[in-house]
Amino acid sequence: MFDTFLYAFNAVTPMLLLMLLGWGLKAAHFFDDNLLKRMNSFTFRFGISAMMFRNIYSLSSLREIHLDSIWFVLATCLVLTGLGWVEAHIFTDRRERRGIMIQNSFRSNFAIIGTTLAFSLGGAAGGAVSASIQAPAIIYYNVAAVLFLTIYSDQPNRAVDVGGILKKIATNPMILGQVAGLICLAVREFVPRDAQGELVFSLAGDLPFLYAPIESLADMASPLILILLGARVNFSAVGDMKKELAVGVVQRLIVAPAVGFGMAFLADGLGLFTVTPAVLSALVGMYGSPVASASAVMAEEMGGDAELARQYVVWTSAFSMITLFLWIFLLRAAGLL
Repeated sequence: MFDTFLYAFNAVTPMLLLMLLGWGLKAAHFFDDNLLKRMNSFTFRFGISAMMFRNIYSLSSLREIHLDSIWFVLATCLVLTGLGWVEAHIFTDRRERRGIMIQNSFRSNFAIIGTTLAFSLGGAAGGAVSASIQAPAIIYYNVAAVLFLTIYSDQPNRAVDVGGILKKIATNPMILGQVAGLICLAVREFVPRDAQGELVFSLAGDLPFLYAPIESLADMASPLILILLGARVNFSAVGDMKKELAVGVVQRLIVAPAVGFGMAFLADGLGLFTVTPAVLSALVGMYGSPVASASAVMAEEMGGDAELARQYVVWTSAFSMITLFLWIFLLRAAGLL
């Protein structure tokens, strides 16, 4: 039992400490809002993009991409979106808050916290599964978020801009990093191998001056984004949104993982999907993570309740340290991780 406790503790505590460091630095006025905004932009545009590229590039071939995981993830995203839609219409009458609640139901911080957690729990194998399902998951997140935030914006007659949606997808740094990684994997299929089966040319081995900076940016992304998340924690301004906030936090941190894991084990029992420790580590990162920090930025741009979106980021980030620990502890105790 103690080993299980220690396993969960070691997986979650480093993230908590980095977030506490960010909170402490902000409280000590080491950061100001302008600096945090610029650092967020830098990390999102360069660090996360490099991390997405490396995650894909680290696969030995395209055959390591888990197609069954991709279809399963998209199916669970649709189920969670449906649950979010029902909850939004039951628990709030405010139109501009409904889109925020729906977005919160399916959009986890998979690209940052989830990826870090997948590597921590499943090692390279968990990271490989995580990398293979990030692209379709993030595409779904962006498309669904834009659609629902437009439908439930504070401007009811706003039309859905299909071109704008496609542009945001095509220029998303996370997607660009993944596409670049997939291109490298595809090219690798045509690179000859020597007598020992080693590639005669590789980006990492033959162009280290190019790959090393990418790897450095990727290494920097996860700890920096956790520090920045901690620095942006603000427990005030809850105001009149306590009901929506409580429902959203429970949905994001308890309902979403329960639905995701339940569907995974059901599909595994039916022979439709294979649950391994590596796959489960990626699913923990996807379903158990707090809501994506980018969701608040998108909400403000599209006429949603930006304050509710920001509070979701704050409170799900804070409570996820507890719920992630409990989910990891339970799965480890059951011998599944």
